[in-house]
Amino acid sequence: MISSLQACKNIVSIVPRCSLFHWVNLQFNVVDDNRVRLLGPDRTCAEWILRNGGKVKWVHDEEYVADYNNLPKEEVPVRLQEIDATGSSVMTNGFEHLKGCKYIGKIILHECHYLENAALKELHYVKDSLKFLQVSRCGNVTEAGLMYLLSLEKLQTLVIFSLPYVEERVKILDTLKKNLKQCTVTFDEDRVK
Repeated sequence: MISSLQACKNIVSIVPRCSLFHWVNLQFNVVDDNRVRLLGPDRTCAEWILRNGGKVKWVHDEEYVADYNNLPKEEVPVRLQEIDATGSSVMTNGFEHLKGCKYIGKIILHECHYLENAALKELHYVKDSLKFLQVSRCGNVTEAGLMYLLSLEKLQTLVIFSLPYVEERVKILDTLKKNLKQCTVTFDEDRVK
């Protein structure tokens, strides 16, 4: 019979070792369904982006909000229009926050080091409103992730650059352009934000 202590040691030895920041970031990306019910999807999505170091813009506002403490009071209704996740720690499990957001027209995913292919699949939640998308300097994104963007039928502008693990650049660019006919697609490796 294995002691409880030995069983714990066995489990710990098979779990990949991740930094403390990785585990904190995972928690900052978790959807709180009770909060969504209480405050609505736009507010909770904005909180998610701000918690993870990004910024947001509301419908009819000119300026981005980058500080969590500058969010409107909880009782004030808001409609989220733009997300700039530049340098943020957004992760795949957080993209469910987009569910129910009906006004998001622009998303920038630049230097999102935790972003993986599966996160791009979750953009389907905003496929009816998303018009502009930038995916750049996200080291974990490959052709497989970019293929998920084909579901974004209303997309008008797609900007892609500096994705080191996209090896078939010409092929994926051709596929995106053929399938997103209404969209201007650029894949410029030399572009700097």
